Amino acid sequence: MTARIQTEQELWEKIAALGLSEDDPQLPGIVCSLIGHSRIQTYGFWYYYCARCGTQLGDTLAGVYSGAEKAVIVGHDCDICRANYEELTWRDKFMVDDPFKKEKSTAATVDK
Repeated sequence: MTARIQTEQELWEKIAALGLSEDDPQLPGIVCSLIGHSRIQTYGFWYYYCARCGTQLGDTLAGVYSGAEKAVIVGHDCDICRANYEELTWRDKFMVDDPFKKEKSTAATVDK
């Protein structure tokens, strides 16, 4: 059994030892296998996905996803997601964008 990665620095050392660049498309999945999936998640059509690697984590259409109570949903800016965000660790935030970041609209605006 391997020792659990304790720090972000230790994780970067493991990544460097693998010879992967920061933009390698395999990196998010490898990171999740090393430190676990992020509690920052995307949600669509009753499914929850890891915001780091995209793996489906939960299904609320045909079942119950117990991780939903602690999840921070990308694009939400509700009190529950804000409170859950305060409970996250570096493992959840590593290689994951700010879930509360406002997306710039590409839609045309009409002046009144």
